[in-house]
Amino acid sequence: MIERKTLLADFALLGVTVIWGGTFVTVKHLLASTPPLAILLWRFLVAFGVLLVFSRPRTFRVLFAGTLLGGALFLGYLFQTLGLLYVTPARSAFITGFCTLIVPIFALVILRTRPEKTLPVSIALALFGLFLLTSGNGEETSLSVGDFLTFLGAVAYALQIVLVERFAKGNDAFALATVEMGAVALFSALSGVLSGEEHMLPQGLFAWGSIVFLGVVATGIAFTVQKVAQRYTSATHAGIVFVAEPVFAALFSYLLFGERLTGRGIIGCSLILLGILTTQLRLSPGVPSPRLLAQTQDPQDREGR
Repeated sequence: MIERKTLLADFALLGVTVIWGGTFVTVKHLLASTPPLAILLWRFLVAFGVLLVFSRPRTFRVLFAGTLLGGALFLGYLFQTLGLLYVTPARSAFITGFCTLIVPIFALVILRTRPEKTLPVSIALALFGLFLLTSGNGEETSLSVGDFLTFLGAVAYALQIVLVERFAKGNDAFALATVEMGAVALFSALSGVLSGEEHMLPQGLFAWGSIVFLGVVATGIAFTVQKVAQRYTSATHAGIVFVAEPVFAALFSYLLFGERLTGRGIIGCSLILLGILTTQLRLSPGVPSPRLLAQTQDPQDREGR
């Protein structure tokens, strides 16, 4: 029988997944009035302020590692946000899910961690699903610029996840995350200046409300809840819960954005989910996936095992 704390932790992670699923529609609507770099700047500046309450980064080691992580995370969010200019929220979410399949490749190169033998099958299922998703949805009948940008975002997310695995040991997790959020805000501001992007201030109540939701709830609070919840549940549980993120994104996109998937698109999404889920189900109960190990465990927990 599942312990009460484990059950509560799983529900907490499900809540986080619902929030993250809703961010795709939020950002899509926000892009109508706010430039991509402005969204990133203010979202992560708010998140930086929230996390600064819990930590005070002091060492050069944390500053260096957090800045590298922030660079990778900045590229992930930048490409994903630019991709949302061209593709629908649900489509973006399912393509972003590819990061789970790319993580083992980076882990092999950077961490020398051997991938699961089923990884080629998982990738093949997901790629075929992507082909179906991007070849039969109304006007979007082929791979677009938005799909490519979103996929680049997934690659950057995968790199960030593995880099967290590389740098988390021996560093305070909250301090590392605080520097990372601040670095993303800094890179966004510098990119805005270099690109000549104007109107870096969000315009209107809706834009500011969206920024506060993204920064406080979907970034600062969500990552904190995720970290606490992972103390009481297994990585396998969490991995299966997180697979639902694109499903919730599709639901919110249907309810709030009016997105409709064709039968071909639904089959494609299902195959992408199956490919991602396969990588989670192949894990033994005591071995967390690279993605979850990187994102959710405290350095103290890792050193004690």
